[in-house]
Amino acid sequence: MLSWPKVTQLMLARISVRHFADEINSSVRAAFVKGNARIDPVNVLPKSKYGGINTVSLVTGTTIIGQQGAQFVSSLLSSSRVPVEVQVIEAGQDDEYFHSVLRNRTAVHVDNQADGEAKQKALKISNDLDLYVFKTRTRSFPGFKCRFPGVDILLIGQNNMGIFNELEYSPVEGVVEALSVISQKSNEKYLQHAFKAAVKSGRKRVTLINKAKEWPISDGSLVEAAQRMHCNYKDCIELELMELEPAISQLMTNPTYFDCLFASDRYATFLSAICSGVCGGANLFSAVEIGDHHAVFKPLQTKLSLTNYSDLSAYGIVSTIVDLFQHLGHEKCAAALWCEMKRTMDEGIRTKEFGGQDTGEYVICNIINQLRCRALDK
Repeated sequence: MLSWPKVTQLMLARISVRHFADEINSSVRAAFVKGNARIDPVNVLPKSKYGGINTVSLVTGTTIIGQQGAQFVSSLLSSSRVPVEVQVIEAGQDDEYFHSVLRNRTAVHVDNQADGEAKQKALKISNDLDLYVFKTRTRSFPGFKCRFPGVDILLIGQNNMGIFNELEYSPVEGVVEALSVISQKSNEKYLQHAFKAAVKSGRKRVTLINKAKEWPISDGSLVEAAQRMHCNYKDCIELELMELEPAISQLMTNPTYFDCLFASDRYATFLSAICSGVCGGANLFSAVEIGDHHAVFKPLQTKLSLTNYSDLSAYGIVSTIVDLFQHLGHEKCAAALWCEMKRTMDEGIRTKEFGGQDTGEYVICNIINQLRCRALDK
């Protein structure tokens, strides 16, 4: 008689816990179904190439940076004599932007907005187009605030895994839990793309940055997948595992040690900020968010939403257009544009943030004039 109430209380406790867990799981599933995590493939339209001309979406805005970036991009494209036309989309036209990129498959984003609403929109576009990889290449340029000569780091990170908006809930008042959803299928898709990109770029060693000791399930699953998939590439590339803290220390003191970095979305963004800071600043470099069919190119300054610069860097814009040309298959034009930017650097043409007296407009005009002279020589 005395044991019956105890058993009943225990059973009731288990039932209440199970019921509470079911409510939590249902709320998570509801948030998942709302579209914050991709579960369906992207609707792919035919490539928009008419008469041999590629159409690229140019996302700009009303800010000084947006207007300046649009002018730089348009001038470089027209002077390079590349069969590429732009479709200008102003920031804020979200539906038009999405459908334009969906149709054209390629976009250049030059507007810099760091508010919460803009962040949510950027995350939604990245998820809706399944841009699951983020890539940037940082390197040292003599005289451009880099204390370490010979740095050349390619960072290939996850871009839309584990940071889905609204996957948070309050089980009890005063307590909030946020979820990071990661799937093994997405990890493998990212790693397959990353290994191929590293090999194509001629990299010899890949360092996977992780915190598997603190996150044995999420980061551990990425590490296990990388070790398993590396078997297909072990003849041409080496895989190294490194915890986050020693990796940051190594980046700050000996960045030339690294060749290519892999990282989950949890670490990729601020690792790219550290890499660019070591090499002179984010305004020197470019970034791309890329999926199986679509790609959005941005100056790294815009990708990281760095608003401490009133102007958009000319160097970041040129690097972005070089990446765009390579993506579209215009390798010769990409090489010519890159050589002209290197020439301006070697000749001491520098903007104010690097100790010079030249404006971004002067850098762009100098490059454009040389490209036109090349065309006349031919």
